[in-house]
Amino acid sequence: MEGIKSVLSSVLKDLTRQQKERNLDGVQAAWERAAGKAAVRHTRITNLTKDKIQVNVDSSAWLYQLNLKKQAMEKELYRRLKIREIRLRLGDVREDNGRR
Repeated sequence: MEGIKSVLSSVLKDLTRQQKERNLDGVQAAWERAAGKAAVRHTRITNLTKDKIQVNVDSSAWLYQLNLKKQAMEKELYRRLKIREIRLRLGDVREDNGRR
């Protein structure tokens, strides 16, 4: 019985991880559409809740530019994902797996 429990636990963890990755891919695509391809290279989504997204920005110049279009980006993200608020902050944009 313990073997089945262990296998089911492993399968459920894997399915949960896969679902989160799929959801994050959709959020990333919506973020790219809202912010623009050039801006995406200078940003990284760091936190996502039901209706808020937190994004690190790699320079104050990009932070300023994104703040100028924040309202339009929030409208786009709300239309696509029902995300109401974007929180922009200076921070590291490198991904943990080294893809950037």
